[in-house]
Amino acid sequence: MSWSITELARMSGVTARALRHYDDVGLLWPARIGPNGYRWYEREQLLRLQEILLMRQLDMDLPTIARILDGEHDRLAALRDHRERLLARREHLDVLVRTVARTITDLEGTQAMPDHELFDGFELSPAALDELEAKSPPSSRPYFDELRASTANWTEQDYAAASEQAADGERRLLALMLDDVPADDPRVLDLMAEAHAAEQTLLVLSKDDYCQLAQAFAATPELRTHLDIRHPRLAEYMRDSMLAYAAARLS
Repeated sequence: MSWSITELARMSGVTARALRHYDDVGLLWPARIGPNGYRWYEREQLLRLQEILLMRQLDMDLPTIARILDGEHDRLAALRDHRERLLARREHLDVLVRTVARTITDLEGTQAMPDHELFDGFELSPAALDELEAKSPPSSRPYFDELRASTANWTEQDYAAASEQAADGERRLLALMLDDVPADDPRVLDLMAEAHAAEQTLLVLSKDDYCQLAQAFAATPELRTHLDIRHPRLAEYMRDSMLAYAAARLS
């Protein structure tokens, strides 16, 4: 069965203009083009469009999506990866929904909400630090104390800015990974140096401690969840990049 571009636009919610753009940039080709120039799509293209839309929901840009799709050989495995990342995002969004709901009841005067819970669900928050510390060995307590001291006067905007800075670094690192750039490439090391400089304003770590943090990004579910949302290999690539940076530029 074939669908015209108009029918596919109606079915998927993607405009015909966007579908033509996907064709122009080599992301989604029609199965065939009729003598009258009309584009026709079949099930193979529908499945590819579904993958594109799934990755758009994960905030991936079109060049990144194209690199991932062009490197995929097992669609079923890819869909399983997408499902896991969406489940991780849903879990995170569920926390944010609960936080907003509690804030509404607090402002309505129905039920008071502790101030520190205002930031539940944000990537960096007092509650997140408490939860992570509870799952960490007692020897790590001084680091959490230092983080709390560094962020004691932070506003919601400060937390949002720090989260966006970290997210930008992760997006740039993902682009390098998808381009098969080795973890010890100077471009990766420069990106790690930039991230490390930002981290130093919050927490000063020795080289050994920094390497332990690198290992934790891949080994600790609480740390790697948001990286898994972007790509299932990103946590390991982050670890390898940090270790390469430590070996090359930290003393």
